[in-house]
Amino acid sequence: MVTTVLMDEAGTPAALVADPDPEHRPRPEPEPDAVARLPRPAGPGPLYFAASPSQEALWAGLPHRARPPVVTAALRLTGHLDTRALAAAWQAVAGRHEILRSRYLVHEGRLTQVVAAQAGPTVPISLAEVRPSQVPAAVAAEREQAFDPARGPLARLRLLRQGPGDHVAVFVLHELIADAAALGGLVAELAAAYRGVPADRPAAQYADLAAWQLQRAAQGRIDESTEYWLQRLNGAEPAVLPWDLSAPGAPGRTPGAGRALSFPLPQELSAKISEAARRHRAGVQVVGLAAFQLLLACWSGQRDITVRGPVPERARGREQRMLGPLSHAVALRTDLTGAPAFGEVVDRVRHTSAWDFAHHEVPLEPVAAQLRRPRLVEQLGEVQFGAGPAADGPRRGAASWGGRLRAEPFTSAPAPAARPLTLMLRHDERAAHCVFTYDSSVFSEARIRQLRADYFGLLGDVADHPKARFR
Repeated sequence: MVTTVLMDEAGTPAALVADPDPEHRPRPEPEPDAVARLPRPAGPGPLYFAASPSQEALWAGLPHRARPPVVTAALRLTGHLDTRALAAAWQAVAGRHEILRSRYLVHEGRLTQVVAAQAGPTVPISLAEVRPSQVPAAVAAEREQAFDPARGPLARLRLLRQGPGDHVAVFVLHELIADAAALGGLVAELAAAYRGVPADRPAAQYADLAAWQLQRAAQGRIDESTEYWLQRLNGAEPAVLPWDLSAPGAPGRTPGAGRALSFPLPQELSAKISEAARRHRAGVQVVGLAAFQLLLACWSGQRDITVRGPVPERARGREQRMLGPLSHAVALRTDLTGAPAFGEVVDRVRHTSAWDFAHHEVPLEPVAAQLRRPRLVEQLGEVQFGAGPAADGPRRGAASWGGRLRAEPFTSAPAPAARPLTLMLRHDERAAHCVFTYDSSVFSEARIRQLRADYFGLLGDVADHPKARFR
């Protein structure tokens, strides 16, 4: 799977955050202990650290991945680019983040992060001369170039010079060391380093967080969440998607190009769903998820709907500046049987999603191995709902690189779709819009526009007719 980050959209993946009423709120999770910094013996040799549960789950699935598991971003840099200063900035960032100097291997029976010393290998940076017509193919080729986790490092920066003062910077990181939000933060930090802005090392490295997670698992803190998910996913079925071109689950099918369509919500409708959220003591995200699950139910006839929901790991203060694969997801399951009223559906979503996010610590991939259907988690993840701020900017990848250098996202041929269908609801107190990201080999643009119309209609029904029943 290739995840491509348009840098004006990169950053912390927004997630649904439910706001249950006190009577049904799950027990609050104890405040986590501070992540202790592991000892790091001095010397030129590498450091060995245990990998995190999320990394172990990804490692186990690597042999089954058809495409390199990477996150990528491309920026067009116009103006005077000091390549020496860029290389020095890239080295400085790698010096602050151990995970950029890491490789992975099985050591003494378990996956291990091996960190090169500061004087060891740097993150690769290379320069190639290309014609403008060659740039899209060169960017696509970088996406497809695999890493060897055992050799490392698992990050690279490729500069494509297509003319004087005109470069495209292609960033590629393996999913073992980064997610889309981490890549967005990395590029912003690199821009600051290029400008000469000093920065401190993070208070903790990803290896410290991994040790903290493993300690909690050893204390049994993870067992409760694992049991929760085994029960929660029992009997769940993948959502039947309203595709109109090809079935997403067809054997041997490869993902098509990922595309996105953004639709602003009419101001009146945006105000209505905000009022509905207040009426149900919930967030706008809860109303949006309820309408999305109703949409899938309308098209499929299913009455037990599960979608993937991203978790905003970087909301935690200690992880805001940490680089690593911090984002994961939960399964958001809603029972729509019994012809519930629209308002009742919102209440169900508010309650169940609160419990789902309260048990977010355990990645679902390891749980999948304990289910009777090992591919169930993968199949449930084919449709996703997320929510976040409505603001379009600032364009994070286009952060200031200095007065003589301008940066903007570079878009070429679309990358393969990460999943068949994702709906992102972006909102604030003034406005909202929804973004449908979809696999163009599964959905036509006409079908997505039809889904948008139906989704807006259901949002209106939920807001205006809370006592009407869904049948």
